[in-house]
Amino acid sequence: MWSEKIVCPHCGMLTNKATFCKFCGKPLEEKGGEESQEEKSVEEREEEPTKPEEEKEVKVPPGEASEERKIVEQLANVYNWRNKLIELFLNREASPEVFIDVYREYRQRIQAVNEKRLEMIKSLEERIAELSAELEQLKIRHEVGEVPDRQYITRKLEIDRELSRLKPRLNILHNAFDVKLADLPEYEAKIRSFRDRIANEGVSLGLSQEDVDMIVSDIDEMLESLKGLLELHKKLKKELEKIELRYRVGELTDEEYKALRQKVERQMEI
Repeated sequence: MWSEKIVCPHCGMLTNKATFCKFCGKPLEEKGGEESQEEKSVEEREEEPTKPEEEKEVKVPPGEASEERKIVEQLANVYNWRNKLIELFLNREASPEVFIDVYREYRQRIQAVNEKRLEMIKSLEERIAELSAELEQLKIRHEVGEVPDRQYITRKLEIDRELSRLKPRLNILHNAFDVKLADLPEYEAKIRSFRDRIANEGVSLGLSQEDVDMIVSDIDEMLESLKGLLELHKKLKKELEKIELRYRVGELTDEEYKALRQKVERQMEI
């Protein structure tokens, strides 16, 4: 069926006469006063912030992720107790018999809490995957004309909002040790030293080889879990170096330099 065409004042494309341009999604009819957030296109909403996209910070709203934080805090506490226990044993401040009894108790508690954490991670990842798939389908259906502009914009904003809430909660769960990114290298080095000392001195200190293997395996799991966090730490350190270099060559003003540096440093303190 023939429909009247008009030139979009925003992108210059020839589009159907309607409320929104089918190419750029921006409104075709001027309205008095400011447009509501719902009436603006997705592209306009994404262009509105004064900060560049790469500078945006995703924060967990107050009251959100309390369950995730509780699980991580519980797990981190037991990890810290277990680390201190290993340190006391290596310093010969605990007998092998008492040490291994308490160690096994902590081990069971870690496994129980970690199972809950992994279940929560799986649930969040599945929901994020569902929303991402829905968003991709929504874009395609909108592009072919099946989904109207307003419906597309409304649903896309709903999905974006939910994703912005879920992803920070997932990030909390991935840091099972509740260690600040800035402190990770020192933390990892300490754990690795425990691993090496238990492997080399455990039997001579009175542990069975079976117990030594168990503890070494547990610590190896910790070190493996730390790899992803260490990669993020490395990435942020590199970003700081880039900011420093751009400032020194004169690309960034004092104000821009301080703002960018503070942003990365805040991430390092998470």
